[in-house]
Amino acid sequence: MGEMKSAWQIAMEKADKLGKVSPDELNSIKYVPEGNKIASQYLLDAKSNLAAELAKFPTEDTAKFVRKGIEEILLRNITLPHNDEDTRRTKRSMDGLRIIKDNKKQLESVFGLINNLVNQYNMALQQTYAEFKKKAETMVQQSAGAIRGQRGDQMSLEQKLQIQLQEEWRQIHTELDSQYEKALDEHKHKIKETA
Repeated sequence: MGEMKSAWQIAMEKADKLGKVSPDELNSIKYVPEGNKIASQYLLDAKSNLAAELAKFPTEDTAKFVRKGIEEILLRNITLPHNDEDTRRTKRSMDGLRIIKDNKKQLESVFGLINNLVNQYNMALQQTYAEFKKKAETMVQQSAGAIRGQRGDQMSLEQKLQIQLQEEWRQIHTELDSQYEKALDEHKHKIKETA
């Protein structure tokens, strides 16, 4: 009869089969989260000095992983502007990327594309909303007669119409965001490839 192995022995055998962890993998496991933390603090605190934090990791073996972690968070925070906070975070993220990236010319080129995309998005959003508002006003006017003819259930019909219009706008807005987010993701990929 064969020998029974403990769960620990089985796990160790599996680990041996996978091989040893390389120094780069160890550094990645240790320093990418450090970079994530530094970038998060940088985005939250306007007084945070990204260059000074990065200088705390003088060897290239560690600094490249810290930069990778910083880049992950900064890229994730470049978004379409739905409010002032989104705009502030995107600007701050771009400023941070200027600090950690070497190829400033290529980076500024991509930032120009992002700024153009954001301007196009804002214009498309305004135009789409104006068209939707016009359509909604027409629907409300047409429904007003029907609502006045009803007794007792008047508030319910108005509420239903309002809910319907809100849902329609949410769908239109989501579709518009989806189109522009695809283009934004392509630009963010170009930033990631920039040295």
